[in-house]
Amino acid sequence: MKFEWKDEYSLGDINIDAEHQALIELANVIFESPNQAELLKNIMELYRHIRKHFAYEEKVMRDHHYPDYLTQVDEHNSMLSSLVENSDRIRSGSWDQDQIADFMMIWVNHIAESDQCFRKYQQERKRNASLT
Repeated sequence: MKFEWKDEYSLGDINIDAEHQALIELANVIFESPNQAELLKNIMELYRHIRKHFAYEEKVMRDHHYPDYLTQVDEHNSMLSSLVENSDRIRSGSWDQDQIADFMMIWVNHIAESDQCFRKYQQERKRNASLT
């Protein structure tokens, strides 16, 4: 399995898009981890990346008065909790490659679906602002 950045994932925010691209690259590194120790190290890197990314993304959404901001925060918190739970599974050696792929697809789908709602919201705000 190979995770790939697609232009349709872009939110139009250079920082968020760069972080999303880094996340997709990290998804490939995680999926290709050759052993448990590397997998755990890469998952911890994902955790650091995601914490920073979610904080920035949530700030941008809050600053733009995004009406689904709290839904996004809930999704982010849920994904972080899942990441912690799966880190525990990795430590115990009970996580296989199919589960890794499924887990990383949740993150990629969040970018492709939930985050795209924010992009549409921003585009609508710009259209409305240009009409006034």
